[in-house]
Amino acid sequence: MSSILWAHFFDKLGFRLVLTPPTNAGISREGIESVVAETCYPVKVSHGHVKALLGKTQFLFLPSVITMSTPRPSETGFFCPMVQSNGFMVRMALHIDPVSVINPVVHLTYDTETLAVELAEQLRPRLGKTRKEIRNALYHALDQERRFKAELHQKGEEILRAQPSEEPVVVVTGRPYNLYDERLNLRLGQNLSKIGVAALPLDFVDVSSEDLSDFPSMYWGLGAQILRTAKVVKRNPGYFGLHMTNFSCGADSFLEHFYRHIMGDKAYLILELDEHSGIAGVMTRLEAYKNVIDNVMDKRR
Repeated sequence: MSSILWAHFFDKLGFRLVLTPPTNAGISREGIESVVAETCYPVKVSHGHVKALLGKTQFLFLPSVITMSTPRPSETGFFCPMVQSNGFMVRMALHIDPVSVINPVVHLTYDTETLAVELAEQLRPRLGKTRKEIRNALYHALDQERRFKAELHQKGEEILRAQPSEEPVVVVTGRPYNLYDERLNLRLGQNLSKIGVAALPLDFVDVSSEDLSDFPSMYWGLGAQILRTAKVVKRNPGYFGLHMTNFSCGADSFLEHFYRHIMGDKAYLILELDEHSGIAGVMTRLEAYKNVIDNVMDKRR
C-alpha cells in the first residue's frame, strides 16, 4: 500500500504519523549493519529507517503487504517475499518488542469491503477504533490515492505532449522504494537532466489498459507494471527505456529477461545499483546511453 494511502488512512483515524528523514548516510549505514542476512539494498535501508524511529512513536507500523491492486481481477499482484516479510525481518533484527508493533497482513487485490474487514479485524483491537471508522478511513484513503494517481497520469500526459516529436524521452522503470529514493537511485533524475536527457518515471504513464496476456504467469504486481510500461516504450519511436534495479533482486533477475524480450532491438539501459555503487560509474553509463539514443534519433532524421 502506498505511503499516500497509509498517510490518509491514519490521518482520517486521528493518528499523527512520525516520518523519518530522506535516506542519508547514517540511515543507510545503520540499516546495513542491522540486517542479519544478505538482502537487496532497499531492505537494508528499511532497517535503518525503522531503527531511526525506535523510541519515538507509540507504535511502529510494519505491515506485511502481500499484494498490490491490479488492472485486471485475474492478476495476482504479489509483492516480492522480501517486501511481504520485511516487517518480520526488521522486528527480529532490531529486537523490537511485538507489543509496540502494528503489523497487519494486507491484500490490496481484495475488493474494498473485504479489505476493510481484513484491516478492521487486525487493527480494531490495537487502535481502539470501530469497524465503521476503519472502513470509512479506508474508503477515504483509497479515494485520495486514486486522485493522486490520476494527477500523476494527467501530468505525465502534459509532459509527453509538450515534448517535441523529434526529441527523445526516457521512461524510467523500477520499484518505487528505490526509484524515488535519491540515495538509492544516486539522484538519477537530476543526473539525467544534467546531461540533457528528458526522463519520466513509469508512474506518470497510465499503462492499465496495456495487454499483458502474453505473460500469463507474471504474478509480480510491480513486474506486470514494469512490463506494461516496456510495451508502451517499445511501441513509441521517441520513447526509450531505462530500468533501474538492485543487485540481489530475485524478482528482477527473472524480469530483466522479459524486459529485454519486449524491447527487442530497441535501445534500452538496465542500471543495477547497490550500496557500493558510485556516481562516476553511473554517469559513464548514462552518457554512453545518451550517445546511443542520439545516434538512433540522428538516423531517423
